[in-house]
Amino acid sequence: MVQSLRELWGAGLTAAAVALQLGVSRNAVLGKVHRLGLEPRRKGRPRTPRRAVRRRPAPKPRPEPKLRSKRFVEAADAVGGPLVARLEDLAPRTCHWPFGDPQDPDFGFCGRPSAGGCYCPPHVARSRAEPEGAADH
Repeated sequence: MVQSLRELWGAGLTAAAVALQLGVSRNAVLGKVHRLGLEPRRKGRPRTPRRAVRRRPAPKPRPEPKLRSKRFVEAADAVGGPLVARLEDLAPRTCHWPFGDPQDPDFGFCGRPSAGGCYCPPHVARSRAEPEGAADH
């Protein structure tokens, strides 16, 4: 068996072809080739070169959102104090702007009519106004 392995291997047959002729596994052929010190075949199949990866350019920074001026906040405060409606008194088209500490028994909501949203127009303006001190940064 060793002599036929040397002849087949020397003839350039693959390990799988030698294994098929000798009736053993491919790994058995490779192990015996290694132990006998026969010349290993290291060619393998040629590799195709990798394509260069095209990277997308970095996204452009988004412009800062335009914030409403403080005059909207002043207009919202000019409406007057809160009506302080309780949660169970709020209807679907009333302002849900909270007033006070939720732990406080006097906690409530604006309760004024809203224009389809969650807040009345003055509180919508207040929610979109620039926070105090944000212009300092």
